[in-house]
Amino acid sequence: MGIMLLIVIAIYIAVSVGLIWSVMMQMSKHAGLGGAFGSGSLYTVFGREKGLDTLGKVTLTLAITFMVLSIIVAYLINLPH
Repeated sequence: MGIMLLIVIAIYIAVSVGLIWSVMMQMSKHAGLGGAFGSGSLYTVFGREKGLDTLGKVTLTLAITFMVLSIIVAYLINLPH
């Protein structure tokens, strides 16, 4: 079971880094000075885009994968040896 846990943890770390990267890339869209003071609502004045863009879909997929892997890692760690 040890090698399986190492493989899952390695995938978990890769997904974590990918999730951090994708969230930071999305935050860069609103990184102007006005974004610091909550003027992100400016984009809703002209209407909101329907659905998610590609980066949004990647972030959603990574977030779901992260949550599932969190449960798997917790289960594998708590298995009796």
